[in-house]
Amino acid sequence: MKDLSAIGDRVTLSLKVKGQLINNLIIAKGYLSNTGAVPIVPSEYHENLSINVKSPWRIISVENSPDLRPAVELRWRRISDTKYEADPALLNPGDKTSTNIYLTNTRFSEAVITETEPRAEIEWKARITNLRAIIEPPSIIDRLMKGSRFGIIVQLSGWSLPFMSIAFLLFQALYLHLLSRAGLSRDWTWRTIVLILGTSLLSLTAAESIVTYLFNMPYNELFGLGVDHWLNAPWIILHAAATITLYWKARLFGQDRPVLHTD
Repeated sequence: MKDLSAIGDRVTLSLKVKGQLINNLIIAKGYLSNTGAVPIVPSEYHENLSINVKSPWRIISVENSPDLRPAVELRWRRISDTKYEADPALLNPGDKTSTNIYLTNTRFSEAVITETEPRAEIEWKARITNLRAIIEPPSIIDRLMKGSRFGIIVQLSGWSLPFMSIAFLLFQALYLHLLSRAGLSRDWTWRTIVLILGTSLLSLTAAESIVTYLFNMPYNELFGLGVDHWLNAPWIILHAAATITLYWKARLFGQDRPVLHTD
């Protein structure tokens, strides 16, 4: 519903759920997984698994989601406007559940819309034998940003990985060819080693940066790692500048080399 806000006053929506008129709707998703080594059996539930919110939020419905397959489907039932419970279910190690939670804010009105919308705090509760707590894992943003330094993150998936590998090899082959043609790699001196290592690094960084522009990764829009991220462009520009420089050096070196004629 939030995505329609750009249309502004040109659109008016009304939603009726179970005979009730809803003027705002938030859909939250929840995933549970048994990460332990033993199954959770129905007899071990001392307090049913429940979803809870605080006023002014109200739960309209809780339904199983088809996001995960296979997934354990829970039987949800309404306890109150702010609480839904699931019947005890067997959860073997590795079993997962996927749930859609439909919420509405009872204090919402067009007259009090602000830029900072209220956030629905959803609490999961259960008392199960040997279960100390329901732990919320780090979000995907936290997992990607953890361990990153200086804002640099490299994520490759699908066809972007073979594309980057092939581009890297082609760039490196081009550099080795130009270094040889320019007379910069005739002897294994420290200068030659530094040039080869430097062009190898530049080939790798340029190939990865080009991949970021060509392939639409799902995390690009989330973390600003897409085509508008300024850290990608300098490596491509530096790669182009180094290639052009070595090309002209190779041409000049070829023109200066003596030519021997035999009769």
